[in-house]
Amino acid sequence: MKKFKIRYIIFASIVFGLVFNEGNISLVRRLFEQRKLKSYIKHAQYQNDLLKRRIYYLENEPLYLERMVRSELNVIASGEIEYRFSVKDQ
Repeated sequence: MKKFKIRYIIFASIVFGLVFNEGNISLVRRLFEQRKLKSYIKHAQYQNDLLKRRIYYLENEPLYLERMVRSELNVIASGEIEYRFSVKDQ
């Protein structure tokens, strides 16, 4: 029984020393940072693909360009009538 306790204490101290030393803690921090950066890169690539697609449509699709100009710049064509509606506050 006494040998079992000593072995258990030695094993626990070795595991504790390996798990909680500064090198392993630094390694775990860097792994989490790497995971966060990979997620950031994936999101940036997705945004880049969306912007490339938007540039393509702006350069090659006149109807898309017209729709974007109308919605973002509030432009109306000549001969069109603009209607504005007011909303009552309740």
